[in-house]
Amino acid sequence: FKQKTAYEISLGLVGSEMCIRDSLKWKEFSLHHLNLTTVSTQASVLAGFGFAALVKFHTHEETHAFLLFGFYTCTMLQLSANILCIATTTMLSVCGTSLSMRGADGSIVRSVDSIYSLRRHVFGLFWLGIAATVWTGIFYCWIIFDVIHALVSSSLLLLTLVLLWRWRREISELFYFERDEATRFCDLRPLTGPRALPRASSAIG
Repeated sequence: FKQKTAYEISLGLVGSEMCIRDSLKWKEFSLHHLNLTTVSTQASVLAGFGFAALVKFHTHEETHAFLLFGFYTCTMLQLSANILCIATTTMLSVCGTSLSMRGADGSIVRSVDSIYSLRRHVFGLFWLGIAATVWTGIFYCWIIFDVIHALVSSSLLLLTLVLLWRWRREISELFYFERDEATRFCDLRPLTGPRALPRASSAIG
Protein backbone atom coordinates (compact mmCIF):
# COMPACT_ATOMS: atom_id res chain seq x y z
CA PHE A 1 0.00 0.00 0.00
CA LYS A 2 1.47 3.32 -1.12
CA GLN A 3 0.53 6.48 0.70
CA LYS A 4 -0.28 9.48 -1.48
CA THR A 5 1.69 12.67 -1.09
CA ALA A 6 0.10 16.02 -0.35
CA TYR A 7 0.74 17.03 -3.98
CA GLU A 8 -1.10 13.99 -5.30
CA ILE A 9 -4.00 14.61 -2.94
CA SER A 10 -4.17 18.26 -4.00
CA LEU A 11 -4.31 17.18 -7.66
CA GLY A 12 -7.16 14.84 -6.82
CA LEU A 13 -9.01 17.62 -5.03
CA VAL A 14 -8.58 19.93 -8.00
CA GLY A 15 -9.82 17.25 -10.38
CA SER A 16 -12.81 16.54 -8.18
CA GLU A 17 -13.52 20.26 -7.96
CA MET A 18 -13.51 20.59 -11.76
CA CYS A 19 -15.90 17.64 -12.09
CA ILE A 20 -18.31 19.22 -9.61
CA ARG A 21 -18.05 22.58 -11.39
CA ASP A 22 -18.73 21.07 -14.81
CA SER A 23 -21.62 19.02 -13.44
CA LEU A 24 -23.27 22.12 -11.95
CA LYS A 25 -22.68 24.12 -15.12
CA TRP A 26 -24.20 21.35 -17.26
CA LYS A 27 -27.33 21.44 -15.11
CA GLU A 28 -27.46 25.22 -15.45
CA PHE A 29 -26.96 24.94 -19.21
CA SER A 30 -29.84 22.45 -19.45
CA LEU A 31 -32.14 24.87 -17.60
CA HIS A 32 -31.14 27.76 -19.89
CA HIS A 33 -31.66 25.56 -22.94
CA LEU A 34 -35.13 24.58 -21.73
CA ASN A 35 -36.03 28.24 -21.12
CA LEU A 36 -34.85 29.22 -24.60
CA THR A 37 -36.88 26.42 -26.15
CA THR A 38 -40.00 27.54 -24.29
CA VAL A 39 -39.62 31.17 -25.34
CA SER A 40 -38.89 30.17 -28.94
CA THR A 41 -42.04 28.02 -29.07
CA GLN A 42 -44.23 30.83 -27.78
CA ALA A 43 -42.65 33.30 -30.20
CA SER A 44 -43.38 30.91 -33.07
CA VAL A 45 -47.06 30.81 -32.08
CA LEU A 46 -47.24 34.60 -31.98
CA ALA A 47 -45.49 34.85 -35.35
CA GLY A 48 -48.13 32.49 -36.76
CA PHE A 49 -50.82 34.87 -35.56
CA GLY A 50 -49.08 37.70 -37.37
CA PHE A 51 -48.89 35.81 -40.67
CA ALA A 52 -52.53 34.81 -40.35
CA ALA A 53 -53.52 38.44 -39.77
CA LEU A 54 -51.75 39.51 -42.95
CA VAL A 55 -53.13 36.70 -45.10
CA LYS A 56 -56.76 36.65 -43.95
CA PHE A 57 -57.31 40.34 -43.30
CA HIS A 58 -59.39 42.18 -45.89
CA THR A 59 -59.79 45.93 -45.78
CA HIS A 60 -62.84 48.01 -46.62
CA GLU A 61 -62.74 51.09 -48.78
CA GLU A 62 -64.19 53.24 -46.00
CA THR A 63 -61.54 52.17 -43.45
CA HIS A 64 -59.60 55.12 -42.09
CA ALA A 65 -55.99 55.31 -43.25
CA PHE A 66 -54.72 55.81 -39.68
CA LEU A 67 -56.28 52.53 -38.55
CA LEU A 68 -54.77 50.66 -41.47
CA PHE A 69 -51.38 52.21 -40.84
CA GLY A 70 -51.51 51.24 -37.16
CA PHE A 71 -52.71 47.71 -37.92
CA TYR A 72 -50.04 46.93 -40.52
CA THR A 73 -47.28 48.63 -38.54
CA CYS A 74 -48.04 46.67 -35.37
CA THR A 75 -48.41 43.44 -37.33
CA MET A 76 -45.01 43.85 -38.99
CA LEU A 77 -43.44 44.88 -35.66
CA GLN A 78 -44.91 41.77 -34.07
CA LEU A 79 -43.57 39.59 -36.86
CA SER A 80 -40.13 41.17 -36.77
CA ALA A 81 -39.77 40.88 -32.98
CA ASN A 82 -40.89 37.25 -32.89
CA ILE A 83 -38.73 36.22 -35.84
CA LEU A 84 -35.71 37.88 -34.19
CA CYS A 85 -36.59 36.12 -30.95
CA ILE A 86 -36.79 32.74 -32.68
CA ALA A 87 -33.51 33.32 -34.52
CA THR A 88 -31.70 34.49 -31.38
CA THR A 89 -32.85 31.57 -29.24
CA THR A 90 -31.96 29.11 -32.00
CA MET A 91 -28.45 30.52 -32.42
CA LEU A 92 -27.87 30.56 -28.66
CA SER A 93 -29.03 26.95 -28.32
CA VAL A 94 -27.04 25.63 -31.28
CA CYS A 95 -23.85 27.64 -30.71
CA GLY A 96 -23.99 27.16 -26.95
CA THR A 97 -24.32 23.40 -27.28
CA SER A 98 -21.51 23.27 -29.85
CA LEU A 99 -19.17 25.28 -27.63
CA SER A 100 -20.02 23.22 -24.56
CA MET A 101 -19.50 19.87 -26.30
CA ARG A 102 -16.51 20.61 -28.55
CA GLY A 103 -14.78 23.58 -26.95
CA ALA A 104 -11.65 23.59 -24.84
CA ASP A 105 -11.59 22.93 -21.12
CA GLY A 106 -13.88 25.40 -19.35
CA SER A 107 -16.03 26.02 -22.43
CA ILE A 108 -19.18 24.99 -20.58
CA VAL A 109 -18.61 27.89 -18.15
CA ARG A 110 -18.15 30.32 -21.01
CA SER A 111 -21.23 28.98 -22.79
CA VAL A 112 -23.49 29.29 -19.74
CA ASP A 113 -22.24 32.77 -18.89
CA SER A 114 -22.76 33.94 -22.48
CA ILE A 115 -26.33 32.63 -22.61
CA TYR A 116 -27.09 34.20 -19.25
CA SER A 117 -25.73 37.59 -20.33
CA LEU A 118 -27.89 37.60 -23.50
CA ARG A 119 -31.11 36.47 -21.88
CA ARG A 120 -32.35 40.08 -21.57
CA HIS A 121 -32.22 40.48 -25.36
CA VAL A 122 -34.33 37.36 -25.82
CA PHE A 123 -36.95 38.35 -23.25
CA GLY A 124 -36.99 41.92 -24.55
CA LEU A 125 -37.83 40.74 -28.06
CA PHE A 126 -40.44 38.35 -26.68
CA TRP A 127 -42.22 41.07 -24.69
CA LEU A 128 -42.05 43.45 -27.65
CA GLY A 129 -43.77 40.80 -29.76
CA ILE A 130 -46.50 40.35 -27.15
CA ALA A 131 -47.12 44.11 -26.87
CA ALA A 132 -47.25 44.49 -30.66
CA THR A 133 -49.72 41.59 -30.86
CA VAL A 134 -52.06 43.30 -28.39
CA TRP A 135 -51.86 46.60 -30.30
CA THR A 136 -52.60 44.72 -33.53
CA GLY A 137 -55.77 43.41 -31.91
CA ILE A 138 -56.75 46.91 -30.78
CA PHE A 139 -56.47 48.36 -34.27
CA TYR A 140 -58.26 45.32 -35.68
CA CYS A 141 -61.23 45.94 -33.35
CA TRP A 142 -61.65 49.50 -34.61
CA ILE A 143 -61.44 48.35 -38.23
CA ILE A 144 -64.06 45.59 -38.21
CA PHE A 145 -66.40 46.48 -35.28
CA ASP A 146 -68.85 49.28 -34.76
CA VAL A 147 -67.99 51.99 -32.24
CA ILE A 148 -69.58 50.37 -29.16
CA HIS A 149 -68.11 46.93 -29.75
CA ALA A 150 -64.74 48.40 -30.71
CA LEU A 151 -64.65 50.50 -27.55
CA VAL A 152 -65.41 47.54 -25.29
CA SER A 153 -63.02 45.17 -27.06
CA SER A 154 -60.14 47.61 -27.26
CA SER A 155 -60.62 48.54 -23.59
CA LEU A 156 -60.23 44.89 -22.62
CA LEU A 157 -57.08 44.63 -24.71
CA LEU A 158 -55.67 47.81 -23.19
CA LEU A 159 -56.40 46.40 -19.74
CA THR A 160 -54.55 43.24 -20.76
CA LEU A 161 -51.57 45.32 -21.86
CA VAL A 162 -51.50 47.24 -18.56
CA LEU A 163 -51.73 44.04 -16.52
CA LEU A 164 -48.95 42.45 -18.55
CA TRP A 165 -46.69 45.43 -17.90
CA ARG A 166 -47.57 45.47 -14.20
CA TRP A 167 -47.05 41.74 -13.69
CA ARG A 168 -43.80 41.84 -15.64
CA ARG A 169 -42.48 44.51 -13.27
CA GLU A 170 -43.69 42.67 -10.18
CA ILE A 171 -42.21 39.33 -11.27
CA SER A 172 -38.92 40.98 -12.27
CA GLU A 173 -38.64 42.71 -8.90
CA LEU A 174 -39.59 39.52 -7.08
CA PHE A 175 -36.78 37.49 -8.66
CA TYR A 176 -34.22 40.26 -9.04
CA PHE A 177 -30.83 39.98 -7.38
CA GLU A 178 -27.61 41.95 -7.60
CA ARG A 179 -24.66 40.52 -9.49
CA ASP A 180 -22.54 40.32 -6.34
CA GLU A 181 -25.32 38.34 -4.62
CA ALA A 182 -25.07 35.46 -7.10
CA THR A 183 -23.71 32.17 -5.79
CA ARG A 184 -20.15 31.56 -6.90
CA PHE A 185 -18.54 28.18 -7.31
CA CYS A 186 -16.00 28.93 -4.59
CA ASP A 187 -18.92 29.18 -2.15
CA LEU A 188 -19.68 25.51 -2.80
CA ARG A 189 -16.19 24.09 -2.12
CA PRO A 190 -15.44 24.27 1.61
CA LEU A 191 -13.18 21.19 1.52
CA THR A 192 -10.82 22.36 -1.20
CA GLY A 193 -8.41 25.21 -1.65
CA PRO A 194 -5.22 26.27 0.16
CA ARG A 195 -6.72 25.88 3.65
CA ALA A 196 -7.47 22.18 3.02
CA LEU A 197 -3.91 21.25 2.04
CA PRO A 198 -2.30 21.54 5.48
CA ARG A 199 -4.90 19.16 6.90
CA ALA A 200 -4.15 16.67 4.11
CA SER A 201 -0.37 16.85 4.65
CA SER A 202 -0.71 16.57 8.43
CA ALA A 203 -2.91 13.49 8.01
CA ILE A 204 -0.17 11.81 6.01
CA GLY A 205 2.47 12.65 8.55
